[in-house]
Amino acid sequence: MNVTVTKADGSVPVLGLVGEFDALESDEVRQALAKILADGEPSLVVDLSKMSFANSTTIACFISAQKNARAKGGKIVFAAPDEFFHKTLLTLGLDQVFSIYGTVDEAHQAIG
Repeated sequence: MNVTVTKADGSVPVLGLVGEFDALESDEVRQALAKILADGEPSLVVDLSKMSFANSTTIACFISAQKNARAKGGKIVFAAPDEFFHKTLLTLGLDQVFSIYGTVDEAHQAIG
């Protein structure tokens, strides 16, 4: 599992997740999300293209961060989830909480 944060000039940050995220790794995700939002970035893209698994604890981190982002006038969007995780998001109704895009570029364009 690996968590990275990248930001091109003038764009929103991208939180990249690689590997499996269960209860043990979810704290790293929570900390990264909190740091981005605390650093004054109200919005961000979560790149899920290389994430192979996320459990309910990790999903709860995303939901909590989304509440914080919205309180700051921003939002968190998802990019490139695999088919299984995309179906999971839809089943849980999280497509009502997060916008989901096919690529990071599409997410960047939408979030501005």
